[in-house]
Amino acid sequence: MKPLLKLADRLDWITDQILVVCKYSTMVVVGSIAGIIFVGVFWRYVLGDALAWYEETGKYLMMWLVFLASPIVLKRIGHVAIDNLPRVLPERLKYLLYTIVFSGVLFLLYTMVVEGWGLSTNAWTQKWTSLPISFFWVYLAVPVGSAIMFLVIAEQWLRALVGVFDPAQGSLPEFEDPEMHQVQNAKASGE
Repeated sequence: MKPLLKLADRLDWITDQILVVCKYSTMVVVGSIAGIIFVGVFWRYVLGDALAWYEETGKYLMMWLVFLASPIVLKRIGHVAIDNLPRVLPERLKYLLYTIVFSGVLFLLYTMVVEGWGLSTNAWTQKWTSLPISFFWVYLAVPVGSAIMFLVIAEQWLRALVGVFDPAQGSLPEFEDPEMHQVQNAKASGE
């Protein structure tokens, strides 16, 4: 089990480095979207002349935003989760359940990487209606973001798999619920 944990630790380190790039890229994309939309609205309503490219550019940057921010949220366990069943299961079954769920997610992300790359390369000759930019650059967000999410889930899958065989060494993502912590702290302090 130690080699699997070492691999999981290595994946954790790699994804942490990649997610730093995603974090700053996401900031740049959000700033770009805000700036482009502001300029477009200003041109249309103040100067009375619409820019042809601002709406389309904002939409395609939003796609990049989703696929750059999703791995960050996935790593921090920020997506919606229904974890009532795992809470009541014995440790080994809990780890087995997560291993199965993560396997399905890995399959989905692998499919998104492969099909997204095919979509991107097929769109190489297609151009935006407003600018001479290839749709390849728009659709590239799908395989890039999916590949990063694949790495994040692979690390979590390895830790869950270790837990199936040795629950003391396995680990699962921690679902943070601030309200739950407040209730538990209030009960503990007697309020």
